[in-house]
Amino acid sequence: MNLTITRTDAERTATLTLVGAVDLVSRQDLVDAGRAALADGHALVLDMTAVDFLDSLGIGALVELDRACRSAGRPFLVAGRSARVQRVLDVTGLGEAWSEPVAAG
Repeated sequence: MNLTITRTDAERTATLTLVGAVDLVSRQDLVDAGRAALADGHALVLDMTAVDFLDSLGIGALVELDRACRSAGRPFLVAGRSARVQRVLDVTGLGEAWSEPVAAG
């Protein structure tokens, strides 16, 4: 399974638009892209509208990015969510997580 990551910057926010699967093969690419946005001084938004697969390692990547954002004092938000992504987040108890940007503090 493949993951395509497209970054769009607006003001102090980087939006990563994800298309495909967030899994063992792609998780590190997602983490690296998110950390690069943070290094550039941006808040981080993930658009997961076109994600068709999310496994436990993908969830781990989201948690890792959330922690990195909190450590940097920057907001983290998972914006658009495909039905599959929302289902996985709901089943794991994370359905409401990352739905509002929260900065460290």
